[in-house]
Amino acid sequence: MVDVTGNDKGTVLIVEDDPVQMSILRAMLRKLGVASLAATTVAQARVLLKSPEIRTVMLDLQLGGEAGLDVLRSLEVGQTPHSLIFISGCDERTRAAAVRLADAQGVHVVGSLGKPVTLERVANLLETSPACAWRVLSKEGPEASVTDFVDALAMGHIVTEYQPKVSLVSGLPVGVEALARWRSPILGNIAPDIFIPLAEGAGYIRALTGVILETSLQACSRWRREFPNVSVAVNIAPSLVDQQLLDLVTSLLEETGVPAGSLILEITESSAVADSVSVSNVLTRLRIKGVQLSIDDFGTGHSTLVSLLKMPFSELKLDRLFVASSSADPDADRILRSLVHLARDMGLRTVAEGIETNEVRNRLQDYGCEVGQGWLWAPALKEDALKAWMDRMTPRSTSISDPKTQLPYVSNQEAATS
Repeated sequence: MVDVTGNDKGTVLIVEDDPVQMSILRAMLRKLGVASLAATTVAQARVLLKSPEIRTVMLDLQLGGEAGLDVLRSLEVGQTPHSLIFISGCDERTRAAAVRLADAQGVHVVGSLGKPVTLERVANLLETSPACAWRVLSKEGPEASVTDFVDALAMGHIVTEYQPKVSLVSGLPVGVEALARWRSPILGNIAPDIFIPLAEGAGYIRALTGVILETSLQACSRWRREFPNVSVAVNIAPSLVDQQLLDLVTSLLEETGVPAGSLILEITESSAVADSVSVSNVLTRLRIKGVQLSIDDFGTGHSTLVSLLKMPFSELKLDRLFVASSSADPDADRILRSLVHLARDMGLRTVAEGIETNEVRNRLQDYGCEVGQGWLWAPALKEDALKAWMDRMTPRSTSISDPKTQLPYVSNQEAATS
């Protein structure tokens, strides 16, 4: 059994109107060495949630005549970090729907417990409940104008950082995703969810993409001296897939000397990709050159299966929505497993983004997913930090290009033509 005694988990608030169930839960927490408070109504829970000691809430979805989900409104406005554990006699799919609802409201859900609750399951969930699990995804930040963006692009304040991709078989780095970052000496750090829509709306997304493509391939040409099998992936908006992109990619590959197979273009799926003959023409020509194509955010866009049918993708990138939800949401887990099997049947490589725990990593490996990306290994890194990270991740006694120690990232045919 997992022992959480001694861990700084703060106080657990139990919101449960059944006195017998409440007594059982509090006894379980005492046995685990975890302090608890009790609330039998939504109103009581809202009062107790003002305590800074409460880190985790165990919430019964059925509180007599009240809805336990109403407690979520209190969680949304609180400043104290909270993790949420649902308890309910409802069926598994209903509990999963409640988890998705809480997640949509920004609440970190550790998991759900069916009744009767077991000590082992409670201990396991508490062990995965971080002390500061409340994650607020906000677009708030310094205001930036189109002029600020254009100046930043010209002055080199928009830089490229790289999040590693790791083979789930060997544990070795096999690639990176290039990510744009705005590091302003005046405005501070501007989030991508602010400046990328700004660039798209003002017509500067092609200029931004050109900068990221050029800096990424230049960096790849440098790290290939020691890590020849580490590829670089660059995000491409569907609206940019045209002859101009084909010419730019061709020119940059020649200038940098990077093999075409070491470049992956991640295309977000959309109806424009699935239905356009001109887009299909450009993507096919890129694949003929050896450039790899990844369908990004798979399963969350438009005309997903049509895109797979019509376009020559070589990789399927599993969206973090399914990856992050797979532990708590059985349906998300089933979708994840099915997508991996679909990709394998079609001869596509699978990359899962947003991996944060070994439990998710191991499950994906069991399903047959080849590559993982996420904070479990590293955030986005500057080039020097990436090089140091790859040095640490690669045993000096083996070569990263040794086929016995690394999952091949390109097919033998692509490697030969590169």
